[in-house]
Amino acid sequence: METIPCSGFLSRSTFFKVIWNFPKFLFPSFLCLNLLIQIMYLFFFSIGKDQWAGLIVLSLQLWIYISVFRSRTKIRLLTEDLYRISNMLHAHTLQKKKMLKIYIWLYCLFVILGTALFEATFFSSGVVHDELRNSEIIPALLKEPFVDVLNVNDAFTILLTNWFFAILPGYYCFACNCMKQFFLRFEKKSKVLIARHDYQRIIEIYKEMNETMIEMENFLSLPIFVSVMNILAMLFWYGYTFAFLPNNNNMLGIFFSMGLVQYFVLLMMILPSAAAANQAAATAREIVLSLPGWFPKRYSIVKLLVCRSFMHKTALTLWNIYRIDKSLLISALGTLITYGILLGTLGSVKSSNNVK
Repeated sequence: METIPCSGFLSRSTFFKVIWNFPKFLFPSFLCLNLLIQIMYLFFFSIGKDQWAGLIVLSLQLWIYISVFRSRTKIRLLTEDLYRISNMLHAHTLQKKKMLKIYIWLYCLFVILGTALFEATFFSSGVVHDELRNSEIIPALLKEPFVDVLNVNDAFTILLTNWFFAILPGYYCFACNCMKQFFLRFEKKSKVLIARHDYQRIIEIYKEMNETMIEMENFLSLPIFVSVMNILAMLFWYGYTFAFLPNNNNMLGIFFSMGLVQYFVLLMMILPSAAAANQAAATAREIVLSLPGWFPKRYSIVKLLVCRSFMHKTALTLWNIYRIDKSLLISALGTLITYGILLGTLGSVKSSNNVK
């Protein structure tokens, strides 16, 4: 969250400047407080693996928040670069602007409704903190207030994991789709420019798009890698827990099934959109590499310009480890299913041994 610059007489007073910028520091303060409560809860009540998994997820989300916060200037510059490329390609039609607004509002509505349904189903499922009520460490008078604090913390945890965590995938999907549309439009525009023998304009437009994609890869590849790992871990946890839920708790089943749907949507927003942008970028690069053949009279000059700037392949990756393509989604889902079946089999064997 950012605030507009404080101006006028308010900027002369430290007190008013703190009040003005208070919303800016409210969210990170709640995030750190939520993580601190989770750590203290695990320190006093070392129970279950779910709480440790929740701590790991919150730690990853805190790291993602810090990374995105440090890159907020680059995100703003990337948005400006996308707008400038849109002007170069004349891609900002009125109809597309309206469609973009509709998509943004639908996505915000999806996140808000999903968060509200998560909150309602979670607290309707009868989740209680019996370990705190039965504790001998905490005085009897403080047990109920502590339970209320934990309930508020649970509500805020759900808000964090469903609202904030959806922001980065949403922005990344938006940027990837913009780059894909720009590369596709460049493919059509290059044919017109080749007919006009305007190779300089082709190289200028492609250089702008290529540099924007490189900048996007430089500061978003690591946060997106952590986000994808987090999404896969949450998908595995929601799916595994949902498979072994008791049949008498329907609300808890709805809660975990909603978690599966939401995190699957987030995964589908990241990987397929980045894969489509990479495919469109590869097609545009082939057009640029073929430019010397279209201008035989200026073959040497065009060849020199192309080889000097565009011989390195540009692609969106996960922390420069995995190049994002369509097969990566199948591989990730296949890994989840494989480990799910493996752990489910080990769990059933362990249960049968305990019965014996």
